[in-house]
Amino acid sequence: MATEEEKKRALVRVLELVIEGLAKGIYDMFGDSDYAFMRTVGIDLLEIMEKEMGFEIEGEEPTEVLTELLRIWADEFGYFDETSIKEIENGWEIEGHHCKGFNLNEKIMKLGVNEPFTDPAMNSMHAVLEKLKIETHMHIEDLPKVKGIKFTLTKV
Repeated sequence: MATEEEKKRALVRVLELVIEGLAKGIYDMFGDSDYAFMRTVGIDLLEIMEKEMGFEIEGEEPTEVLTELLRIWADEFGYFDETSIKEIENGWEIEGHHCKGFNLNEKIMKLGVNEPFTDPAMNSMHAVLEKLKIETHMHIEDLPKVKGIKFTLTKV
């Protein structure tokens, strides 16, 4: 019989396979419009983080709000080890190093999906900006040297 740790690893792998399959299916069906499907996930995730988990994601300026959300992903969830946020001409560049979703993102991209659009941190950041009435276009890329990811959120 499997140990509790082996059971957890096996269950995580099964759930990863489900996510990989869904991502590939959505991408095959809709191409680069795949981000539209994740809008709901980001909104729901943000609501759960605030209402069920008790996180207060507030601020006066968008950069403040994104910084707090990024802090939660790093400090409270351990999703990233190191983070940075930089305002760019028409939006933000956000980096997370040593991302716990890096391997899954890589697997999704190896299936032929252009960008790992399922990333929960990115989708929550897009949703928090939408909550502030700021419409953005999302772009995500892997940073293999630091096993990280970079999100670019550009105002539309």
